[in-house]
Amino acid sequence: MKFFEVPYRWLPRTFFKNIYCIYIDIMYGFKNVYKWLPYIWLDRDYDWAYLTIILEFKLRNMSKLFSDGCHTSSKRDARRMLICAEILKRLRTESYACNNNGLPITRFNCLRDEKVAKYYQKYLGELLGKHLRSWWDWFF
Repeated sequence: MKFFEVPYRWLPRTFFKNIYCIYIDIMYGFKNVYKWLPYIWLDRDYDWAYLTIILEFKLRNMSKLFSDGCHTSSKRDARRMLICAEILKRLRTESYACNNNGLPITRFNCLRDEKVAKYYQKYLGELLGKHLRSWWDWFF
């Protein structure tokens, strides 16, 4: 057993490559802080709408990355991410509390709007539940 052994990462043949990777990681980190700052700054813990904003932003960014083709089914996964992001946007922006759309407010309209909102929530949950791990870990 050797008393002092240099890790493989810092051998002379890999030293400069690792310094470059550290530089790239730092620059990517600053880019992320700049990109995410408006969304994190406005985040509040008391409202579900902020969660949808953050999740929608994350899914849209990942969809852009996946649409370039980083694995076999990346185009399909990018489309699924955009579907989830659109559902999140609709749940956040559209009012489902007896939206009459120029019609007289009736119990039927209120029930229909509530069913649409519940359908979106259920579909979003199924999509995220089924594909969440495969989006972030490409080997599942």
